[in-house]
Order: sequence, then structure tokens, then C-alpha cells
Amino acid sequence: MKILSSKLSAWTALAALGAVSLFAQAPQAPAQAQGRHKLGRMAKYLNLTPAQRAQARTIFREAGQSAKPVRQQLRETRQSLQAAIKSGNADQIKQLAATEGAEKGELAAIRASAFAKLYPTLTPEQQQKLAEFQQSRKAHRQQG
Repeated sequence: MKILSSKLSAWTALAALGAVSLFAQAPQAPAQAQGRHKLGRMAKYLNLTPAQRAQARTIFREAGQSAKPVRQQLRETRQSLQAAIKSGNADQIKQLAATEGAEKGELAAIRASAFAKLYPTLTPEQQQKLAEFQQSRKAHRQQG
């Protein structure tokens, strides 16, 4: 009985430590830092030259600056949409949902334009690898 009790205590302690470690995880990095990390992964995957990396950094930094006011407006739209949901205003919900869709479309266009600027700077092999990279990301998004 004593062995069973000590094993139970050990498992309880282990479970408690596991739960604490889950709650003690560091918060997410800001979106801008995540973007730099993603650019780094993509640059490494495509084996970009230092000049191509610098050009890509400039292109995506400019895109980020263009997207900044759109992202802010999107946050405000989402807050207004939540308020409309709570108040039950169906007309306002419909209008704000359409606005949210348009703002997401603007962000997608900014992102696509950035890739359109980057694309001609790539070699044919890098262009092929980029297509594979984007296809794998698309498949991953569809799974999850």
C-alpha cells in the first residue's frame, strides 16, 4: 500500500509540474518579430543571396508599413462587430462583416504585391522552390 501511495504522489507531482509548465510558457512574439522569423525561414529555404535577402527585407518592410493602417482598421472593425453581435443588430453585423472581408482582402493584396516584387529577383530554381513552399503552406492551412 505504501508503494502505491508513493507512486500516486509521484504521478500527482509530475502532473502538477506539467500543468505549471504549460501556464508558464512565454507569450507569443509580436507579429512583426514573427514576420522577420518567417522571412528568415523562407530566405534560408530559398537559399537567397545576401543581396536578395536585403531586397526582400526592404520589400516586406514596405509592405508591413502599408499594411499597418489596414491592420489597425481591421482591429477596430472586429471590435465594432463584437459590439454589434452583443447588441443583436443584424444590419450592422452584416455591414461590418463585409467591411472585415474587404480589409482582409486589402491585406492579402498587399502581401501578394510584395511577393510580386520579390519574384523577379529570384532565379528560376528559387521561383520553383517558392512555389513549393507556398503550396506546402496552403496544404498545411487546409489541414488545420
